[in-house]
Amino acid sequence: MDQFFTGEVIEWRGPAPYYFVSVPEEDGEALRAVALSASYGWGMLPIRARIGTTEWKTSLWPKDGGYLLPLKDAVRKPQGLDAGDAVDVQLTFDPQSRQVKRASDAAASTRARPPRSAGPREPVGAEQLKIVPANQAAASDLRAVFGERGDSARCWCQRFRMLPKESWASEGAEELAARLRDQTACGNPNAETTSGLIAYLDGEPVGWCAVAPRADHPRLLRDFRVPWQDRTEDKTDRTIWAVTCFVTRVGYRRRGISRALARAAADFARDRGARAVEGYPDLVDGGYVGTLATFADAGYSEASRPGRRRAVMRIDF
Repeated sequence: MDQFFTGEVIEWRGPAPYYFVSVPEEDGEALRAVALSASYGWGMLPIRARIGTTEWKTSLWPKDGGYLLPLKDAVRKPQGLDAGDAVDVQLTFDPQSRQVKRASDAAASTRARPPRSAGPREPVGAEQLKIVPANQAAASDLRAVFGERGDSARCWCQRFRMLPKESWASEGAEELAARLRDQTACGNPNAETTSGLIAYLDGEPVGWCAVAPRADHPRLLRDFRVPWQDRTEDKTDRTIWAVTCFVTRVGYRRRGISRALARAAADFARDRGARAVEGYPDLVDGGYVGTLATFADAGYSEASRPGRRRAVMRIDF
């Protein structure tokens, strides 16, 4: 199925400047008609897109009942496209769409099964885990870790990345999940950047850790006093990275997976040019930001303690 339309280039509202072509409403009707047979995870539609003489494989993203076409810089910049421009697009549905859907359904079925390690909670050594950058993991693995219920499935690690007046309720889980997919570039091993790590135990995705330049977190810079109180820190310094979130899959918790991820996050940041990495544990209940012991056992040292409940843990390289 081929489809031709003229759409407007729009700029993504997230913390990084990404661009999309908005599919007109009338063309979206035809896309929805084939979505049930062609879509995979989160309702995305695998397609081949063509603008001018440039053709590439990607997926349409569902958004507010319509669809958006991701417009990567390698396509946009050579053609001088920017937000507000109108562009002619040809879409061709990937002939392997049904195979992709079957594989995705099979993976989802596998992920839906109870974790294999729901028995004894013996500690997991770092050597037992395979920890990879999130862009090297499948989107279904990310979803398996975050689950379908609870705070992790509502927030999608966006607490410190949301913009003014945004909230879980105002944006919704689907939007926040899409932002995390964008930030991690999951399923794209050739991506130049990614914002986290995923841990595997015996082939099962079991844990997530968010790590990225501190300056990539608007709410961390604007509202969260912990990194800044009684310190002289440059908020725009992109060589300081932050570990902002841990999620451990149900059935694998309290086994040391977050500790291994915190240690791997330091190596990940250093290898990408960071001169320091920080974490901000909650001294009362830990939660998704981690515990003091998580960071201390991973080699972080206390840099400050702005109050009774929070600490700044840091490694300088």
